[in-house]
Amino acid sequence: MKKGIVKNWMSSPVYTVTPETFIVDARRLLDVRKIRHLPVVSAGKLVGIVTRRGLLRADLPAVTDEAWEIEFDLNHQTIRDIMTVNPITVFPNTPMPKAARVMLENKITGLPVLNDQRELVGILTSSDIFRFIIEELEEPLVVAEYMSEEVVVVEPDTSLLEAHRLMGTKRIRALPVLEEDRLVGLVTRTDLVSSDPSRFISRKQQELSLKILTQPVEGIMTRTLVTVSPQTTLKEAARLLLEKKIHSLPVVENSKLVGILTESDLFRMVVQKFF
Repeated sequence: MKKGIVKNWMSSPVYTVTPETFIVDARRLLDVRKIRHLPVVSAGKLVGIVTRRGLLRADLPAVTDEAWEIEFDLNHQTIRDIMTVNPITVFPNTPMPKAARVMLENKITGLPVLNDQRELVGILTSSDIFRFIIEELEEPLVVAEYMSEEVVVVEPDTSLLEAHRLMGTKRIRALPVLEEDRLVGLVTRTDLVSSDPSRFISRKQQELSLKILTQPVEGIMTRTLVTVSPQTTLKEAARLLLEKKIHSLPVVENSKLVGILTESDLFRMVVQKFF
C-alpha cells in the first residue's frame, strides 16, 4: 500500500504560467488540459496561483448575448491582475490527512507542493484526494454517514444575485434546484462565476451587471444530474466525483432529496479516518 503522504498522490509535472501570461492563454491551457489550477511561477519561484473560477470571474458572461457586444478587450489582461499571491502550500512528505485538513479549513481545492528549496515539484488537488480514497479506504463507509442533511435549496426562478447571497452567507458551493419538491437541477459556485459580469467589465457597465444578476438560476443550472443514495459507498461516491469531474453529489432516496455530499465532506472523512 502506498504511504499516505503527498508525494505519492500529487500530480507532477505541473502546468504553470507566469505573471505575464495573458488571461486568454491561461484559460485555453485549463480547457485543453482539463485542469482547475495553474501555479504562477516567476524566476523559478512560486509567486501565486490562479484557478478556473478566478479565470471565469475575469471572463465575459455567457448568460446574456448582450455581454458580447460590449467593446472591451480582455486580450491584454494578464494573470498578474487576478492571481492569488502567496498561496498555501505543502511539502512532499506532508501526510495526506493534514493536506486534506488544510484544504477543508481554507475551502480550497488545490495545494502547490514545494521541496526544501521552495521549488514547485507538484500539485495536490481534490482529484488526488478522491484517488487516495478510492485506493486506500478500507472501511465500508457510506454516504449517509458524511452527507449534509440540512440542504439549502433554491427554485428555478431564484435570481443569480440571491443564489450568490445564499452561497456566501451559508459558505456553500452548490445549491440543488427544486420545483414542487422535485430535484430539477443544480447550481454551483462555478456556474455563478461563469455567469458573472467580468470584474473588468463591471467597473464600467453597472447596468449590464444588474441585468445579469437578476436572471433566474434556471438559465445556468445543470439539468442532467449525477446523484447517489444514502447507502452508496464513499469509495463509489469518490469515483463518481473523479470520473465526472464534479464537486458535489445530491443524495436522493425514494425520488426525494435527502442530503448532499461535497468534496469538503470527503476531505473531512480523510481527516477523521486517516490521522
